[in-house]
Amino acid sequence: MTQRSRIIGVASSLLLLTVVLSACGGALPAQQWPGLTVAGGTVYVISGSPQQVYLLDAETGVQKGVYMPQGQHKGLVYWSPVTVSDDDLAKSTSEGPLAFVGFSEPQAKIYGLFAFDATTGLEQWSIPAQDLILAAPVYSKGVVYYGSSDGQVYAIDVKTRMVKTGWPFRAKEAIWGAPLVADSQVYVASMDHHVYCLDAETGKLVWDFEAKGAMAVQPVLDAARGVLYVGDFDARVYAIEASSGKAVSGFDFRADNWIWSEALLAGDRLYVSSLDGNLYALDPANGAVVSPYPFDAGNPLRAAPAQSGEVILAASEAGKLTAVNTTNAQPKWQWPSGVPTAAIYTTPVVVDGTVYVVLMNGQVVALQADNGVQRWTFTPPQIG
Repeated sequence: MTQRSRIIGVASSLLLLTVVLSACGGALPAQQWPGLTVAGGTVYVISGSPQQVYLLDAETGVQKGVYMPQGQHKGLVYWSPVTVSDDDLAKSTSEGPLAFVGFSEPQAKIYGLFAFDATTGLEQWSIPAQDLILAAPVYSKGVVYYGSSDGQVYAIDVKTRMVKTGWPFRAKEAIWGAPLVADSQVYVASMDHHVYCLDAETGKLVWDFEAKGAMAVQPVLDAARGVLYVGDFDARVYAIEASSGKAVSGFDFRADNWIWSEALLAGDRLYVSSLDGNLYALDPANGAVVSPYPFDAGNPLRAAPAQSGEVILAASEAGKLTAVNTTNAQPKWQWPSGVPTAAIYTTPVVVDGTVYVVLMNGQVVALQADNGVQRWTFTPPQIG
């Protein structure tokens, strides 16, 4: 990709999101990309106009339900992706699993975490928030953790629907990435250039790590190595000791443009996508690029890479999804075969041999993972 095209790609992203790197002043994104979650045979996609949560059958794409917070909504709305509970500690009144989502309508001063029945879409309860919740909430052992644009990280007890004692934790700037909960600790990256490690029970700070740039991603943990990986807007990827918060000695990687998505650990490689249009495969030990990578997608990569068997999926701003062979970094298949209809900013989801993709126009597509052949598509209705 040429330097000029890289600049154009960043410019278009800036126009789309109205991002302020310092995250100061409470600037809002001009619009958000659709959320996509697949759990329990259901696709949860935030799509349409106005945006709502559509519940689709994962096999057929048939709409099973829809969720929108109760009341009339006329202003611009903002959602986080949906998170579905995975144990018996969080059930709806109908004894099904709960789904959690952040919802905001700034014009009406509505901000909150909402819980709905993951099967029917019926609202169960909500608690108010102070600002936008843009990243997916994280559920763990009866607690929902989420970061907010007010710069705080919250822990909500699902049974009491109250903030846990000791929480929230306050960072210096907005939290635009999802927390990571592992080993009784919560790891969260902030727009204030810091990665924080918090005690999951008390919210107390265990350690913090300072990066060069703002971060809007969820950290990735290599449990075997005890190392966290996180990318930033300074185009760097950091390897951080999970126990101490110290930088891993000898690890060094920097792309040619922002890294605005989570890294992917797959096999013995760390895959990273960047707004410079490249998909990188790194040695997790030192950050060296593994030959014959990088793969040049030709357009900025906002979505995180996803693994599907022996390929890594790279979704571009131009609307192309490419299945890249892990061995030779060559395309195995691409979708669509013709001219793309809309950009892809949301990371594809791979479940049981199917790749789920949502475009910026709200369309959801299910593809066969082995060859990219389309199985079904869903186009949300335009309301109002």
